[in-house]
Amino acid sequence: MDQNPIIPQQRFIRSVILLLCMGTLLLACLRVIGQGYFPTDDALRHVAMVVSGKSWAEILVVRPEMTMDSHPGWHAVLSGFQTLTGADKTLLLNFSVMFLFLAFTLPPVFYFRRSEVWIATLALSAVFFFGPVYRLFYGRPYITSMVLILLFCFILERIRDKKRPWAELAVLASVTALATWIHGTWYLFTLPLLALVLARQWRVFGLMSGAMSLGVIFGAMLTGHPLAFLHQMLFHALEAFAKNDLARQLVGEFQPFSGEAIVFFLVGGLLLWRRVRGEWDNRVVDNPIFYLVVIGWIMGFFAARFWSDWAWPALAFWLAREIQAVLEHYTDNFSWKRLALATVFCLVLLLAVTNDQGSRWSGVVSEWPNIENKEHRPWLPEPGGILYNDNMYLFYQVFYNNPHGPWRYTLGFEPIWMTADNLKTYRNIQLTRGKKESYLPWVKKMTAKDRMILISGAKPKVEGLEWHEVTPTVWSGKLMPEKQ
Repeated sequence: MDQNPIIPQQRFIRSVILLLCMGTLLLACLRVIGQGYFPTDDALRHVAMVVSGKSWAEILVVRPEMTMDSHPGWHAVLSGFQTLTGADKTLLLNFSVMFLFLAFTLPPVFYFRRSEVWIATLALSAVFFFGPVYRLFYGRPYITSMVLILLFCFILERIRDKKRPWAELAVLASVTALATWIHGTWYLFTLPLLALVLARQWRVFGLMSGAMSLGVIFGAMLTGHPLAFLHQMLFHALEAFAKNDLARQLVGEFQPFSGEAIVFFLVGGLLLWRRVRGEWDNRVVDNPIFYLVVIGWIMGFFAARFWSDWAWPALAFWLAREIQAVLEHYTDNFSWKRLALATVFCLVLLLAVTNDQGSRWSGVVSEWPNIENKEHRPWLPEPGGILYNDNMYLFYQVFYNNPHGPWRYTLGFEPIWMTADNLKTYRNIQLTRGKKESYLPWVKKMTAKDRMILISGAKPKVEGLEWHEVTPTVWSGKLMPEKQ
């Protein structure tokens, strides 16, 4: 006979809450995909590249410095999944979204003493600043770097307090290697190390910097060309911010963010609440995690990704820990009240994330030029031709729909990959906001095999080309017979 009848109740409540949190995250992802969600940027080109079996040099007209794939690890993961399952493009895309979303959102459910605090944190973000949560569904490998930030937060205190934290350092080095191999932004791993310096945690800084350095080296070695890979990724970042006249010429996530002022109210409110409860401790703000939030937020005024990809994961962890302190102060660990609150958090997160405001999940997928369509084929480049375009969104869509298309693109996923002359023309197109004269350098280079494809509500006014609306608002131009 059970001498402590409360134990079964405790196990039941703990198990139900854990399953409820896990189920909410899985259901949210499935619900989003089930509404027809279709990523519109890099997730498409990652899938298309794997399906095509080509290198970027065979897909894009690239500058000579770009000799390697920037995301070899992610393409290896997608290729492996395709080999195991025989997945088509759609399944590969859905796998990208679900795998990366769950890779970031599931581990904290098991880390916190109260799983529901992580759900509450995601719900707060979804309600007050949806952008970072929305980016979790992009199906792009930068989420692996966000996972690394969470790991940094998870093991920080264990490394600080243990005399020989070799297991934690081995895990950190391994995840750093994977993040380097999959995403490649190894130079940004210095941000959490800078936070350690600001917090004056010198021993932890030495241990973590050593582990992460080994991880970067090993991750680069996985590419087969470690020095070339490390150099290209750093070169890519520096050139991306150097070869433009105005901030609006950068890709959207490289442009400054607005500051997310609501963050001040959330953080300030929780700090005030802690003081009111009589639980104030300077270490709540004088610690590497909080400093990483501040660093990323400040740098967000330089490029928004510092906020969404580096500051927000650390902020989410910090908020979850503060919410956990509040709940532990006011509710028993194994009470029915706790279960009720967890249910509310899960319901709010599910509704806040999966509602289709502005058709963000169910937006109609437009028709795009497709080489399999006999009517479209004459207006796509011929074998060995070049597709001249001024819109990365068009590249993503056309490449995804034609992964085996026997042509190359002038503009792909990042302008800095363009050759010097093509980049000069593209920047002028941006600067003049698409005046017809700015396209003439491309027209002069075109041959009978090439096409210029533009997105426009009306027939483009670029002279020297015969224009045809292949699909609604998508126009293809080829040289007029007398120009060939």
